[in-house]
Amino acid sequence: MNREELKGHGLTDEQIEKVMAAHGKAVKAGQTAINQVEALETERDDLKKQLSERDKDLKKLQKDVKDNEELTQQVKDLQAKYDDDTKALQTKLDQTRFDTAISEALSKTKARDPKDIKALLNMDEIKLDGDKLTGLDSQIETLQKEKAYLFDGGKQEGYNPSGGGSDAGAAITPEQFKKMASWERAELAEQSPEIFSQLTGGM
Repeated sequence: MNREELKGHGLTDEQIEKVMAAHGKAVKAGQTAINQVEALETERDDLKKQLSERDKDLKKLQKDVKDNEELTQQVKDLQAKYDDDTKALQTKLDQTRFDTAISEALSKTKARDPKDIKALLNMDEIKLDGDKLTGLDSQIETLQKEKAYLFDGGKQEGYNPSGGGSDAGAAITPEQFKKMASWERAELAEQSPEIFSQLTGGM
């Protein structure tokens, strides 16, 4: 998308500036989502490393103490603490995997700000089964229908408004259109001129 293409659609210089600004925000939001996923993956790898190192330390200690009764009791105590720590680390690892999966999924919805979308989700209804999330798609589809302004005007990847085909503008109601900022209306005019015309009555 460049200025010449926008001019070809009949937009004014002011509208073009607003569309370009909106596009810049969308690119920045996408990069933020990528950074969040990378941070979560790093945290996940660190947790796995901690679990591996604890396994090695415990096996070495068990080998060293052998028949020493006092040390044997220490090993038992350490084993109990190890089990508790491992459980806590595993819980944290599972949460990290879940957060990573959510972030990756939201990055594909073309949301203007994935954090805004995440705040509206009912996390109790979303589960991670292996590498597959359940309970997320239906919530995203509902948000795209009821709060289309939270998503950009381009084609959605993997989530289409119900009954609206691949054009996200079809999900915008007259009431939502009235609440849209001027730059959002300009973007809609550029990406979905027919929908824009319908919402403005052809003016």
